Amino acid sequence: MTSAALVPLTPGPGQVAIRWLGQGGFAFRSPDGVVWCVDPYLSTYGRRAPVERLAPTPVRGIDVQVDAVLCSHAHGDHTDPITLPEIAAASPRARFYAAAEGAAQMRELGIDESRIRRVTAGERGVPIHALDLTPNPFPQEKGSHISPTSDVTAGSDVTADVVYASHSGDAVGFVFSIGSADIPLRVYITGDSLYEPQLISDTTRDVDVLCVCINGRMGNMDHEDAARLAGQLRARAVVPMHFGVMPHNTADPQQFLDALVAQAVPAAPRLLAIGETVVLGR
Repeated sequence: MTSAALVPLTPGPGQVAIRWLGQGGFAFRSPDGVVWCVDPYLSTYGRRAPVERLAPTPVRGIDVQVDAVLCSHAHGDHTDPITLPEIAAASPRARFYAAAEGAAQMRELGIDESRIRRVTAGERGVPIHALDLTPNPFPQEKGSHISPTSDVTAGSDVTADVVYASHSGDAVGFVFSIGSADIPLRVYITGDSLYEPQLISDTTRDVDVLCVCINGRMGNMDHEDAARLAGQLRARAVVPMHFGVMPHNTADPQQFLDALVAQAVPAAPRLLAIGETVVLGR
């Protein structure tokens, strides 16, 4: 599978292609062709026993080719110990982004340190791109710590602001700025989080797309709080997530749609099927 096959629609200027992978996972494609995943959970991994998924995975980890993978926190359905090594093998140029706990778990899974970019809440404008595996033209001297490859790739039209999430450990959310225009398209993924006023900031307000958890258990906001957040952020479109995969940790998305109406939230809802790809923009 090529990166274009993972996200089969091509966005134009001021747009982004979004594919819901199930649970809290998404794959994206920018106008310049950067393809990245957030929290890809593509296995049956469970902490105590394999999960009997309510819906099959839309793609296998071994077939995923991407430029970057970002994980919001270290739980197994977000930093998937089966999926991440598969993606690392299938996409040798992919760069992996996570806060300290997730980065440590990535290293334990065998992902090379040179491929991991540690992030912290409060960082702004983090470039999202693949590794440049062009050999260094300067030979490495004995005892030198200079890598034979570069860790930057020019030309990405995607950056991320790393934002607060109210969940376990050092969980974070991501606000992506997409496109090379003066006013980029902005997509906010909450990751797992309870509702708190701290989620609302200059970084997260007025986003074009909000991807928000709605399952209301295990440290996540419910449909009522998710609708309230969408309204307070003045999001233009909202995509509910974190349902329909785990039998013990799901929700009825219709309740979220009803809550948007009851609270008079103007955000346009986009209820995606697992594996569905759409193009969103202004």
